[in-house]
Amino acid sequence: MKRILALIIVVLTVGGVVAVSHAADADSNNQLVWCGLDYSMVKMIGTADFRKPSEIFPDMLQTWNGLFMQEMLPKLEKISPSVVSDLNAVSARNGNTSTNQIIHEDGTRKEMVEASDITTNDLAKMVHGYDLKHSEGIGLVYVMDRLVKAQQTGCLYVVFFDISSRKILVVERMTNAAGGAGFRNYWFRPIKTATEKLPGLYKQAKTALAQK
Repeated sequence: MKRILALIIVVLTVGGVVAVSHAADADSNNQLVWCGLDYSMVKMIGTADFRKPSEIFPDMLQTWNGLFMQEMLPKLEKISPSVVSDLNAVSARNGNTSTNQIIHEDGTRKEMVEASDITTNDLAKMVHGYDLKHSEGIGLVYVMDRLVKAQQTGCLYVVFFDISSRKILVVERMTNAAGGAGFRNYWFRPIKTATEKLPGLYKQAKTALAQK
């Protein structure tokens, strides 16, 4: 009788371990990994702004990423039960940006806002090239496209991708109004607006991952 009870306990224990392991795998696959604000291909456009390039590259890019961690990461935690950050790859790319990405010109909305030099192939290459410490989960990165002073607009690509395969799950280009006191807050506003629109896109990404 004692041997039978011992055998039952062993089976239940093994079953419990397997169940926990599977749950951990499921959490790992579904966790949301914030990869940062990627400014490596951004264009800052306007004759009335971006006049202190030495204060923008790379210090302000780091400031904006830090501000996201402080103010926006809690919003990500509301749409996903598991959120982690993995910023080194994007930080390295931002470190290679330069003042050549500033264009002191004005133009029409069609020329400066609706246009984009970033293609879907560019996005795929960027995501594939990220050196991340996480090997599973849904990655999220904002690829900054254009900051356009004349139209007071920030353009960015919101990109969800499967970390294990590096396949893009959902991508949407957003053109959001800039605004706020000071250079930092003014150009952070489009990022805040993009984050408010994330819940629906995250659901699409989860569906795309499940169908993969």
